Formats: sequence, structure tokens, C-alpha cells
Amino acid sequence: MADLREQIRDLVASPDPFDLPAEDLQQLQLDAAREAFAEFSERIPLLRRRADEVGVTQVRDIGDLVPLLLSHTSYKSYPVGLITGGRWDRLLRWYTSVCVVEETDVDLDGVSDIDAWTERLSAAGHRPYITSGTSGKVSFLNSTTADLDFLRRIVRHLTCWPDRLAPQPIRRAYVLAPAGGPMRSIDGFQMHCDVFARPGEVIRLSDEKLRVAELMRGATLRRQLAEGTAAPQEISEFEEQTARRETELNAAVERIIDDMVAHHAEPLLIAGMNNQQFMLIQAARARGVPDGGLHPDTLILAGGGNKGRALPEDYQQQLAAFYQGVRRVRSYGMTEMQGSCLACERGRYHVPPWVIPLVLDEPGETLLNAGGIVAGRFAFLDLSLQGRWGGLISGDRVAVNFARCECGRSGPSVQPDIQRYGELGGEDKITCAATLDTYVRGMIHA
Repeated sequence: MADLREQIRDLVASPDPFDLPAEDLQQLQLDAAREAFAEFSERIPLLRRRADEVGVTQVRDIGDLVPLLLSHTSYKSYPVGLITGGRWDRLLRWYTSVCVVEETDVDLDGVSDIDAWTERLSAAGHRPYITSGTSGKVSFLNSTTADLDFLRRIVRHLTCWPDRLAPQPIRRAYVLAPAGGPMRSIDGFQMHCDVFARPGEVIRLSDEKLRVAELMRGATLRRQLAEGTAAPQEISEFEEQTARRETELNAAVERIIDDMVAHHAEPLLIAGMNNQQFMLIQAARARGVPDGGLHPDTLILAGGGNKGRALPEDYQQQLAAFYQGVRRVRSYGMTEMQGSCLACERGRYHVPPWVIPLVLDEPGETLLNAGGIVAGRFAFLDLSLQGRWGGLISGDRVAVNFARCECGRSGPSVQPDIQRYGELGGEDKITCAATLDTYVRGMIHA
């Protein structure tokens, strides 16, 4: 295991990993970046080709990282015919070109569909987190068992930072998501339940697992409907399926709301995307639960933004009003990053020490990092990852403060006004949070 990156991962348990001497941390990060590039350029063919194309043989400073950053679309660069044609060996070969996976690691004997393929990867210690776009393809982002263990450490040590929540299983939990599936938000909800929920008291939206095949089919059909190329039989079958699921979903939501209202004076854990959270608080209010009426030891996990303008403009204010007085995780992040940038007392999102923030111009070509506040396209190198190269360019326009935050901690921190550029290459990136929302809202209510 790489010593420098292990040192950075171990900072998760330090007294305050978001307030470290800037110069010392920057040098450790640069040395760890050199180490990561040396390892991954040997193990990931895509990164090796990129380095050869741009002529980077070593990382001398953080500017050398910029041409090595990948777009989110790199992880969905496979031909879709490999899936529709059941070419699971070829799909695995593609996966080994973008991630740290060996073909001999994975037993594909008897694989019949994309869900079985992802399950075989997980069985071999390679968790393929998915995110979805509008093209009908999903991204496959490899994580290892060690990566999942690190996420569990983040949950245990940093939940509700800076006023960290004690790891005590004292809450009745409501998870507005399927029981499982290769998605980081689903795993994250479960990790929080393992630490903070009472055993046997986790109530989920569905006992079924999210199926990748259905997610891809729904996204493909919506694209075909927009293009006018969907067959009548496909439309009819999809409408019948979504109507049935909508009925099941509404019944499940009603059960969760009734149970939550009955137990609202107890410590709860409520996990779900913002659309589901907003629906829940409206129903709870209608049943007589007032704003600020939940137990103060209640923990709220929410996220996903407001893509598609499905929520009112003041939804954040309404969530804050209903959940006043409880413990809320406030963060900025994405599936591609391990952990998140966590909000301090002043509402700034502090970048964790295992992430090197890189602010780029809009085309994603020029590094703008400097002292003070710098605005541009957010990119980063996540040094904690072991299953894939952690260098990625996002679609977010951010302002990063590289100086000391108003809270008194050393930078860098992301200012709260985060907007969208759109993904490089023209396809807007939809993160893990939005993908889960697609499953429980958009896909079912299509």
C-alpha cells in the first residue's frame, strides 16, 4: 500500500482534518500525487495513453495534473452494443482499461445481464458505482473494498462536522431509497444506518434492489420519446410498468410517513434526496408535525439539488425550517469524490485533505489556482481512491477560497453559490444523487 496516500487517508481521524497547516499539507499532497500518478499510469491504460499524448512523465507541480484529468464521460466510453449484445467479456476488458481491475479477477461464467455483470464485479472486490445521464448509458466508477472501508471511516469520524455526531445506534431510520444497488448514495445511506440506527429499525422505500438494466432502459426510452423514435409497444409496456410502480411507491411513502409521524418524538434518521425529503415534510406538516417538531438527535441525510426545477425556489428554506433543531449533514460533493466537502459554521464547504482542488477555466484547460478567492470550473485529484485514477473535471462552476476561511480554519473552501457549466463534451452530468432521484421520482413517474 502506498505510504503517502495512507498518511493522507489517516487524517480522517485527526482532531480536525479541515484545519491543517497549509504548507505542510500542500507538500504532502504533491508528493502523494506523484506517487498516485506513478502507480496508476502503470495500471490504468487510459491514464497511460493520456500521459503519453500530453507528454507528462512525472508530476512536478499541480499544474502537471491538469492535462491528466479525465471527463466524467470517460467512464461511459464503452460501445452500448457490448451490453445489448451480451458481450460481457468485452465490457470487462473496457472496464480494465479505465480502472484498476484485472480481467482474471472476475468470473463471468453464466452472466446473463448487466446487473449480473455488476454483481460479479462486486463479488471480486470491485464495487462499480453507477451514475446516469440522458443518453441511456451509465458510467461505471470502480471502487475497491478498501475504498468502501475508507467511506465507512468518513461516516464514523466526520458525520455532522464540525459538531461531529457520536457514533451511537439510537435512531429509528427511514431510507427513501431501494434496499440496494451499485450506487454510492445507497451504500452511503446504509453506512450511516450501520453506525447511527437502531438494529432492526431501518424502514426502506423498497425491499428490492435498484436494477441497472431498468435504469438504462428508462433513460433510453425517455431519449427515444424526445426524439420521436420510441415504438408504440415499448411505450405501452413502459407506461404500464411505471403506473404499477407509482402505485407501489405511493403506498410505501404513505407507510413511511405514517410511521415517522407516530415516532417523530424519538431520535430518527431520515435519508433521501431533496425531492423525497420535500414530499415527506409536506405530508408530515399535513399530519400535524410542526416545523422544528422532530427530536433534536434526529439525523437528516439529503442532497441532489434541484435538477429539472422539480422543487420550488424556496425548497432549501422550507427544509431548513422543518428540520430546525436537528442534526443535518451539509456538504458539497459528487459520486466521483470519496467523501464530500463539508460545511463549516459559516456555510463554506471545506475540501478534505485527501482531495486536491483544481479550479480551471471554462474549457477545462488552464489552471487558475491562486491565493484568495478564485472562480472557475471545479476539478480535483482524489488521493484516497484505490480503484481508479482520482483526477476528474466536473461540470460545476465554483468559487474556491484558498486563504483562511471566516471560520478560522485554513483553506481551501468552496463558496456556497455553486452553479453549472455542463459537462465537457456537451452532456450535462447527473450525479449519484440525481440518479437515485431518477429511480424514485423521474423513472417511476415518467
